[in-house]
Amino acid sequence: MTLARWSPARLLSAAVLAAFGCVSGLRAQVTEVPQTIEPGHVLMRMDAISFGIKPDTSEPNQYKALALGTTIVSAGITDTFDFEAGAQLFLRNTFATSGADHTDSGVGDVQLRAKWTFWSDPSSGEAAAVIPFVMVPVNSSAVGNNYTQGGIIIPWALQTPAGLKAGAMIELDELRNEANTRYDTRWYGSAYARWSLAHTASVYGEATLSASTEGSSSTTGTMGAGATLSISNNFEWDFEMSRVLGQGRNQWTQVLRFRWRIL
Repeated sequence: MTLARWSPARLLSAAVLAAFGCVSGLRAQVTEVPQTIEPGHVLMRMDAISFGIKPDTSEPNQYKALALGTTIVSAGITDTFDFEAGAQLFLRNTFATSGADHTDSGVGDVQLRAKWTFWSDPSSGEAAAVIPFVMVPVNSSAVGNNYTQGGIIIPWALQTPAGLKAGAMIELDELRNEANTRYDTRWYGSAYARWSLAHTASVYGEATLSASTEGSSSTTGTMGAGATLSISNNFEWDFEMSRVLGQGRNQWTQVLRFRWRIL
């Protein structure tokens, strides 16, 4: 097949699949979708609670992370453009070593984003978008680093008449390192597949891969699965459990989130 016959979305999906190899078949509810919100409508996506834990098998150390109310609100501006604002309403990190606990908590950073669906093909069910964003510090130094950060996300998605939905995304971030001495570039990608079980329920599998210029030890990935339940056409629950592969703070992470179309 020549390059001229490939659609933009197919080129993007091929690049993601090549980057992830066998991992590419999984990923859904963390992966961004390329579709925008209809003009005049508002959608809220919230991780109601996210909990991760990593026990240390060699020493009596343990790391726990708890996030409540990580929220993104999207407002439709045009048929292909929406504006989004996000906030981490509460974060708490606890590290226990030799019987002593050290806990930091506070409000996380604010994120401002825009989404433009630059390609859509209703006949094939494919779409692709670009999402530039900036993270603004809120001076909660206990869980933040007080530096402005940002990046860009390119999501792609496919929906078939048989009820299968699939998608992937590539993300490039410029993030401040933990020592606050410089900015590091992070490449992040994910892919998913989602199957409808009934009119109100579905299951999905999801995988991620992340690498940073901070060093080889920063390369990590996840494999997870989840289920969704639609209470109505405007409200959906989602529960996901994922396992960290490679170097990661939390071996297991559980997330309960919901999506609510407010207007």
